[in-house]
Amino acid sequence: MAIKITLNQLYDIMYDNMDPTGWWPGRSDWEVIWSTVLIQNTNWKNVAKALKDLYKVSGFLPQKILALTDEELTNAIKKAGFYTRKVKTIQNLAKYFQKYSFDLELMQEMPKEKLRKELLAIKGIGSETADVILMYGLRKGEFVVDNYSYRLFECLGWKMPKYEKAKKIIEGDLQDFTLRNYQNFHAMIDTFNQEYKLPQDFGKSFLANYQLITPEEKTSEELQKINL
Repeated sequence: MAIKITLNQLYDIMYDNMDPTGWWPGRSDWEVIWSTVLIQNTNWKNVAKALKDLYKVSGFLPQKILALTDEELTNAIKKAGFYTRKVKTIQNLAKYFQKYSFDLELMQEMPKEKLRKELLAIKGIGSETADVILMYGLRKGEFVVDNYSYRLFECLGWKMPKYEKAKKIIEGDLQDFTLRNYQNFHAMIDTFNQEYKLPQDFGKSFLANYQLITPEEKTSEELQKINL
């Protein structure tokens, strides 16, 4: 019989069995930000090649990226694929940061709700990309509802709703989570998926005997306590 666990307990179990790095690879916050666009619809091997070329022509600085012609930026990132769309997204993102004088430290002091709304208004930036930028570039605690989390949570007995609803439920359920906790959780979930092919190999993992307490179950338990 599966052992029922909360999201916080899931984090602790994964932390005890893995080597969390809180990672999103990058030599600077700017590299991390551009990589969130380049990774769309490709793999990290291609992204790494594109980042190397982008660094040569811009040093990852947004003001230098804006000074590049469309052709120069295209040549710099084309190894990541889908470069026509990604060129426009990177330019749109750089123009957005220009409104704040490219000052990430200033933006890091701003409310995450305001920043998230602004990022989602940028053409080419979806919920997942916005949340990764917020968490690694702007130091805001966010749960990234990526495909890896969907696969893992379904293996643990919870078929999550769509992105925004799932994010709201999860962040509302996690207790006393810091930025580092969110970064570690994201890293561990993605790494777990890379180590175990889900759902096929889930039974071979250290999480095989666990099942998440779903939000519905938790709400039912809370209502019972109120009625008592």
